[in-house]
Amino acid sequence: MKRYALSMLAAAALGGCSMGQDLSSGGAAVDAFHSQMNAGQFAAIAAGAGPEIQATAGGFAPILEQIHARLGNVKSTSRTGFNDRVDNGEHRLELTYDTKFDRGDGAEEFVFRMAKGKPLLIGYHVKSDALKGNY
Repeated sequence: MKRYALSMLAAAALGGCSMGQDLSSGGAAVDAFHSQMNAGQFAAIAAGAGPEIQATAGGFAPILEQIHARLGNVKSTSRTGFNDRVDNGEHRLELTYDTKFDRGDGAEEFVFRMAKGKPLLIGYHVKSDALKGNY
């Protein structure tokens, strides 16, 4: 029993170190995403994303362009949550943010697949009242 408890404690300690690194690299990826959005580099974001995003019907870049046209540039962000987990051997990091855009506030969710400590964007969701209505 003592050996089991020590094993669990060691696993938790190792996981905590990795989680800090994951949050740091994921946060840097979110910052890069916002910089590219503000610069209108929608195709570059899509090209650097995982196959889940690249398979989006109609393309991911046009969707980002529409979002940017409606919301404008990112002014500031505040991380509101995260989930760092491994399911069936796949390591995922989900980060949520409250974001202030030029034309309104929004809630963003980024989903990354972590591979060798590097985040690969596989999901992006944004909710904002400024996105309601016809495009």
